[in-house]
Amino acid sequence: MPEGDARPDQSRRPSGRRGRRHGIEIRPGSVKQARAEAGLSLAQVANGAISRTAIYFVETGKAKPSMETLKLIAERTGRPLDFFLARPSTMEPRSSPPTLEVEFLLATNDPQAAVAAGREILAKEQDPETIARTKALVAYALLRLAQPAEARRLAAAARGHFERTGDRLMTAECLGHEASAAYLAQDPTALGLAERALELCRSLHPIPQTTEARLLFVLGSVHSVNQDWKAAIEAYESAIATGSVVQDLRRLSLMYGGLSSAYGEIGQLNMAEYYAQRAITIHETLDDRLSLARSENNLGLVLIRRGDLVDAEAHLKRASVLFDESGVETGKAEVLLSLCELEVARSRPDEAERLAGEARTLAERHNEKATLAECRMWMGRIAADRGDHARVDAEFREAWGILDALGATERLSRCHVQYAEILEKRGDLAGANQQLRLALSHLVPGRGAATVQDRSASA
Repeated sequence: MPEGDARPDQSRRPSGRRGRRHGIEIRPGSVKQARAEAGLSLAQVANGAISRTAIYFVETGKAKPSMETLKLIAERTGRPLDFFLARPSTMEPRSSPPTLEVEFLLATNDPQAAVAAGREILAKEQDPETIARTKALVAYALLRLAQPAEARRLAAAARGHFERTGDRLMTAECLGHEASAAYLAQDPTALGLAERALELCRSLHPIPQTTEARLLFVLGSVHSVNQDWKAAIEAYESAIATGSVVQDLRRLSLMYGGLSSAYGEIGQLNMAEYYAQRAITIHETLDDRLSLARSENNLGLVLIRRGDLVDAEAHLKRASVLFDESGVETGKAEVLLSLCELEVARSRPDEAERLAGEARTLAERHNEKATLAECRMWMGRIAADRGDHARVDAEFREAWGILDALGATERLSRCHVQYAEILEKRGDLAGANQQLRLALSHLVPGRGAATVQDRSASA
């Protein structure tokens, strides 16, 4: 949709915690199927314990059942609870009874309890299949908690079992978890893992659409980390187009968040704000605090670029508070850099530098190398505003050294373009053109070349 298209007016106030009770994610159509096959009416399933309207809302997807309601439906229709449960990681065939509790905890948005329950299973279970499935589930829960290192180890161990047993679907799922862990850790192997997972998924007949959608989401997230924005948008929109993701509100909200970030980076601010607001609404409904923090950050960046600095500050501070409340540091450096950008826009270099320094400390602590390079670039830009040429040159050399070692070509190209702009303002046109040539040399053919060439022509 074009940048100028109108969207419904959205409130920009940061929202607080709603405190709503979570319903359980169920497989779409499962309640109606169970009722029909049992030959029961809505009233017979409700049987006076709850209203027939409540059953109707659950059937049509307008409401999620509580655990008590789901148990009632299962009892009335004679189906096991597992029949209704939506797999949080779309694992098929249905898991065995030992892992059912872990899946319930994930479905009710309690990844910490899921990790604890999974560890109990791993401490006593001997069956290799159950161990592998439990490791895959715990890996998924750890990803929800932004703990990528252990998640990747468990997913890789589970994948080894599924490769040996010839379970290609579960192998693809585990590869997706590994890719997710890699991109959270800003590891450049993420792209290869995501592409391999998607290729394996698409080799299955029929192609499992829920798994395909999830892996497209992972691929989009990897492209976002690599700052390949158009590829990220294509992957996210392809995932949504499968239709299956619409039934998974959490994943849909994450895709909206990714689309918000990507559209913001390519300058389509109306689209970016629209998707950020949609993501925030779902995150609040699900009480997904970390995802809400990231979407608040996305919206704050959009507002900075619109020049709405007051509202931007409110959203960015909300994002920072949410990270603090969650006790999670992974990814918080990006919020600090957004606050740094806000202070640069306000012409407050001292505060901007302090925030960039805090971000650098966090990025170093968690080995977030791409973010560390961003910190260096911001410090270089702040130094440029102060006329400290030596500091500018040193910071940008550090940044492109980090990005070159990572093989982050899109980020590296952008780094050279930013340095070229600074050199041009300094009056060093030869140096600026050299940086633009370096930027072009790092681009994948056909991606972003026109933008760099336009800059080269004006330098």
